[in-house]
Amino acid sequence: MKKFTLISCLSVLFLSAQAQTDDSSESKPAVSWNDSDQTISVEQKVSDQAIEKRLSRIIELSGRVEAATVKVTEGVVEINGQVSKEEHIEWANAAAMRTEGVIAVVNNLTVPAAEKWDLDPAVTEAMSLYDRMIKALPKITIALVILVLTWLLAKFAIGIGNRVLNNRLNNAFVRRLSARMFALPVIVIGIYLVLQLTGLTSLAMTVLGGTGLLGLIIGIAFKDIAENFLASILISIQRPFKIGDYIEVDGHAGVVHSVTTRGTVIMTLEGNHIHIPNSTIYKNTIVNVTANPKIRLQFTVGIGYDDSIHGAQQIALEVVLGHPAVLADPEPQVLVDNLGAATINLEVYFWVDGQKNSTSKVKSAVIRLVKKAFDDANISMPDEAREVVFPDGIQIKQVSDADSTTDQTNNKPVKPDEPESSAIEDDLSNEVDEIRKQSAASQLTEEQDNLIDDN
Repeated sequence: MKKFTLISCLSVLFLSAQAQTDDSSESKPAVSWNDSDQTISVEQKVSDQAIEKRLSRIIELSGRVEAATVKVTEGVVEINGQVSKEEHIEWANAAAMRTEGVIAVVNNLTVPAAEKWDLDPAVTEAMSLYDRMIKALPKITIALVILVLTWLLAKFAIGIGNRVLNNRLNNAFVRRLSARMFALPVIVIGIYLVLQLTGLTSLAMTVLGGTGLLGLIIGIAFKDIAENFLASILISIQRPFKIGDYIEVDGHAGVVHSVTTRGTVIMTLEGNHIHIPNSTIYKNTIVNVTANPKIRLQFTVGIGYDDSIHGAQQIALEVVLGHPAVLADPEPQVLVDNLGAATINLEVYFWVDGQKNSTSKVKSAVIRLVKKAFDDANISMPDEAREVVFPDGIQIKQVSDADSTTDQTNNKPVKPDEPESSAIEDDLSNEVDEIRKQSAASQLTEEQDNLIDDN
């Protein structure tokens, strides 16, 4: 009997050494030794059948091993079967090692390879998600009710704000923006209640804690949008122009069509729409041509040195004052500007009503009439003196006596008679009026979108 026991122990030691040598190979079972005792007892205190029965019962109750079989020989436990996780293999090995009388454990448990088209995990996860959703339906329903109530209360608060500020703020855009601030506390409280009910309060605190970085990122990404929005508020408050004004800004000129939170639209005299960002409008010089209806015009006319300067001034002044489109107040002026090479240059200044009349048409009519008046008064308007060089000399042709008897007066150029009025200048209406009509016909469909609409 002692010889048989000794042979069995040696066999176990040989098997253990062989298992440790091939531990890296996946095809070899894992063998664990119980090192709780320093020596191996020759006589077993617990029978193999008891150990086998005990371990089989433990593994069966755990439900972690499928088709489990436990075999014990001389204190050496051999476990066979399949598990779903690697952790279950370690658990079975530890359970066997803690069992009294176990010398070594040969762990043959394996984890089956997952199938490529195995839909069981997905189905299991979907069912789990469905169960969680069903459990969360009451909270979701209450959260939706709170959101609807928050929206209704926010609209009610905006209505109250509009009524309170209606007689206190004349600017429609600022009034609407201020009224929306009344709804801000309602919205904040509603969102907090929804997050608290759905258990997302920690998420809300995380978002609020990151608003500094988030605000920096948004500020950089939406810099131009925020700049245009702030500029639209300032333009709406300061009112540097109104709808229908003819303005010049950033090299563009036209009639103001609309001002929105994104930009200002002007219509040029050619009928084109130009969209200019509000930030550009606010930061650049604005020339409002129609802010003051009185517009001063000027032109230069040169007379000969032999003509009377005073007489030419009086004639030009009478012509300017006699035109119906020229304003008497401020009064027009005819001043000597400079002494040119061949002429004395007079500068004519006069004012017109830019709202009623076209400045270009009135100026054209006045220049034509001044020129006619100078012609009638025999006031010369010579051209600039020029020096002509003939490098090959001048050829002189002898004129016969017969030709000399011809009346030389017939060769003098005859000046055409200049009429007092011209059909072109009969209509002196401002062409900007037509652009205003076109702009008004194509205004925005929603009046609230136009920030400076006085209507």
